[in-house]
Amino acid sequence: MTSESPTHEGKAIDEARQDYDALRAVGELFPGTALAESSRQLGRGGDWPENLRDAPLVVDAGSAWGPGTVLAVAAAARGVPRLALVVVGDETAGSAARRLLDRVGRPEVGVAYRPAEVPSAVRSACGADGQPIRWASLGEPRHLAQVIQHAPDLAGRLRVTQSAAGSERSASADAARTVLDAAREGRIAGLDLVVTGPGDDEPSVDHSRRQAMVLVEALDDTVDTSAAAAVLGGSVVLSAAVMLPFVDVEQAGTAVDGEGVFRRGHDGVPLWWGTIEDHDPLVRWLSRVIEPSRPDRGA
Repeated sequence: MTSESPTHEGKAIDEARQDYDALRAVGELFPGTALAESSRQLGRGGDWPENLRDAPLVVDAGSAWGPGTVLAVAAAARGVPRLALVVVGDETAGSAARRLLDRVGRPEVGVAYRPAEVPSAVRSACGADGQPIRWASLGEPRHLAQVIQHAPDLAGRLRVTQSAAGSERSASADAARTVLDAAREGRIAGLDLVVTGPGDDEPSVDHSRRQAMVLVEALDDTVDTSAAAAVLGGSVVLSAAVMLPFVDVEQAGTAVDGEGVFRRGHDGVPLWWGTIEDHDPLVRWLSRVIEPSRPDRGA
């Protein structure tokens, strides 16, 4: 991948799909040749992955509202036209999310915070036509588990990108197990996990964090900055959910341990895990999509 725009990424996927179909068709015209063998190998790869460019996006901020969620929600609002709903942990965070969305020019995007109301809010924001729904879970998966348990019709539409770090902050280990069980049993359409970055003591990300905090403070100078070390985590998850080229992926067996944390290993449900090594390209993208809407501090 070379694009840093969800729109351009979708066009690239369409073009690649056309090339893929053309190669398969040509091979079928020449049986017994190398082209035919290539066509057979392509066919064994299964159906082409979905193009989710036009699917609505739900950003689930989890229970925390801090610098990382401010940055990710603003980036989604500015960079993803199909952002449909932001889910947060409580009324205070809901008010902060509403102010932020209005400030960056997305007053039509809904905000939900009451757990019992999340399924109906998702249905209202994303429609009832069976279209796939992208779900970017930046924190613990309690809201996601709520949808799985109480709205199975919606759960079957979800293509989930879940922060692996988010499960470590989960107030309920049962939520992570509910999500993994749903993936194992096919009750959600997809589940990818994302490791959001190096540890807090990794010096290579210090400069990127400082740049990110400048963006956050311009967007919301009232947010608690005590969680500045994790300022890029939500944006890493968002970038994976909208297929931007900042995260490398590999498949691994996945289990939930006794504390409710997603763990990679040889056993367990085979899922795709994403990791990020270099945050600088991500921060450049964040700057491009957020800075055009940076509010005047005097306004």
